[in-house]
Amino acid sequence: MADIIQSAAAREIDLRAIVAVLRRQTKVIAYTTLSIFALAAIFLIVVHPTYTASAIVMVDPDPKNILDTGTRYPSSSGRENAKVDSEVEILRSDAVALAVIDEQGLARDQEFGPHKGFAKRFAEAIGIANAAPNGSENPAARTLAAFKDAIHVRRKGLTYLISVSATSRDPQKAANLANKTAQAYISQQVDTKVAATLGARDVLLRQIEQSRDALAAFEAQIDTFIAQNLDASPTISDSAALTGLRHELTLAEDRARRARQAQQSALEQIRAENWPALAQSLGDETLSEIDAQRQGILDGLAAGTGATAEQSFETELARLDRQLSERTATGLDRIDAQIEQSSQNVAELRGKIRSSVLKSDLSPELLTGIYALQQEANIARAQYQNLLSRMRDLETRARIQIADSRIVSPAIAPIDPSFPNRNLVFLVAMAASLGLGISLAFLKEFYIGGVTSATQLTDLLQTPAAGVIPLAEEPPAARKSQADQIVEAPLSGYAEAIRKLRATIDQSFRFLTKPQGADVPGRGKVILFTSAMPDEGKTTTALALARTYAIAGRKTLLIDADLRKPSLHRHLGFEPQTGFLDYLRNTQGDELRGSFYARDPVCALALIMGCARSEFPTDQLLTSSRFEQLLSQARDVYDVIIIDSPPLLPVVDARYIAHYADAVVLLVKWAATSQSDLRAAAQPLIEAMDGEAAFLPVLNQVPERRNLPHYGYGGYGPAYSAGT
Repeated sequence: MADIIQSAAAREIDLRAIVAVLRRQTKVIAYTTLSIFALAAIFLIVVHPTYTASAIVMVDPDPKNILDTGTRYPSSSGRENAKVDSEVEILRSDAVALAVIDEQGLARDQEFGPHKGFAKRFAEAIGIANAAPNGSENPAARTLAAFKDAIHVRRKGLTYLISVSATSRDPQKAANLANKTAQAYISQQVDTKVAATLGARDVLLRQIEQSRDALAAFEAQIDTFIAQNLDASPTISDSAALTGLRHELTLAEDRARRARQAQQSALEQIRAENWPALAQSLGDETLSEIDAQRQGILDGLAAGTGATAEQSFETELARLDRQLSERTATGLDRIDAQIEQSSQNVAELRGKIRSSVLKSDLSPELLTGIYALQQEANIARAQYQNLLSRMRDLETRARIQIADSRIVSPAIAPIDPSFPNRNLVFLVAMAASLGLGISLAFLKEFYIGGVTSATQLTDLLQTPAAGVIPLAEEPPAARKSQADQIVEAPLSGYAEAIRKLRATIDQSFRFLTKPQGADVPGRGKVILFTSAMPDEGKTTTALALARTYAIAGRKTLLIDADLRKPSLHRHLGFEPQTGFLDYLRNTQGDELRGSFYARDPVCALALIMGCARSEFPTDQLLTSSRFEQLLSQARDVYDVIIIDSPPLLPVVDARYIAHYADAVVLLVKWAATSQSDLRAAAQPLIEAMDGEAAFLPVLNQVPERRNLPHYGYGGYGPAYSAGT
């Protein structure tokens, strides 16, 4: 139970310490918050708002076939998911993006088209625009990249729905781009299906051509076989009907041959533009007349007539050329009709001859040969018909293909911008400002800047602060030191703070008083005053504390052990002829003139003073037996021995004195001593101290405005204070 109570108390203390840190660093947090909110406001003012519109596309995993509505494919979740994911990737492809870019002319759009970036504009402004070669820029790639950054395609969960979102500065443009992207995807899906169907048709066309050639070859073999074996059978060859059919076939083949020759001749004459010969071949006198008129116009143009007449001739020449083309096409159509008619007649006559032969009496060998060839022809005909039917089906399917996807929810122009989200920006700014502000507060509290409160000092050194000494008022001309307030203004805030420090030190010594007021017997206690850096108020505070002890009736000795820079005598207004340095160097024990030992003129305080700065290291003097003997004798005579030592970081002297002390007071100047210096000084000092000695950090020279009211006590209120 006790452990739980102690743990709860520790948590409470920690929480209070954190709150105290935040209170001390309120300005840092406030300034950080205001700065980040100002940046957020500037960002919202400067940034261009963008709008996002979304279209919903639904994908049917089963391919659509209007001609065969009953076709169904085996369904599986894996196949369907793969189908939808594949369509998502197609929607994200460059092909769809480029189709939209071309259709909408985005390459010339101010938002998506190529434009000069800040770096290039800056280079042009300072005259180094040619530093980067322009050839490295690709406008099409820039437009494509900008467009793809503005388009976001994602599948909605595990459904068949795909969201196509477009972002733009113009809400209407955002909706238009989302819809156009979805439409381009569906159009390309249809085009792809049509292209695949037409590709299959082209393959069938080659197969149909081969099948048609094979069928024609079989038919020709049948006719050749019959013709070769017709005269071999007397019964067939003597048939008058068959003889007449053969004669008609010969005439029909001759007409077909002449028609093909006429067609070939006409094509050659057209290529050679031999219009008179073509007119004769086609038997069309109109062609000759048109050619004569045309030749007359050409002669007129060659004669070099005026510009107006030339334009008229060119118009007339174009009209005559159109007439020539029309008459020529008509003649060729007539020849084509003749060829078609002749081919049909030849085919009909061959069919009649074949039928007549098959109805007549044939030998088994002849009949078997004919039927074998006819069977091959029937198979080839069936294949040809099957391929032809399939080709017609593919052509029909290509004309009526539909997409497997469709737009189920077109995008509409949004009302509110999607970026920036003002509420989100301010929420993020608030979170960032608080986080950064608190971080900076703790950073400043524990690593940067000086110490500004007793709580902060406690947290830094992990030792309770022994006191807070206010910054004393400026002394009048007659006052030599701030420590004079102990005598001249005993009820001032400064004097009360020194007495509080004395009380804390006494508690650490456990000076108990008997009812009669007599002191507890024992040797005198040594109090060491030091600091991390110079000018932190060691001498003044040591003198003030020594006077409070002396005024309280304690036998007190104040030693100025700052051999490098003694200053106690300046606070007292006189300078001895010899100093403590001379005493320590006088190892012979000879009597020194102008004794360094004196009495405080304002109280019964004994003083050992210095008079001059040392020009050599002094640490060996402070570790000598003479110094140790002096302290031992002082303990027997005095109740309290206060030693004013040099600062810790510049010199090492204080570390050698520390192990003699029963209490070490480390003075920290308010908002001046850096935290890193304080840590660097405190650690070796604590290591040098005796294990039972008290370590007492004190915050010194705190401005009055930093002190909180204490209900009118000790100089903090008018009821119990006195003016200086």
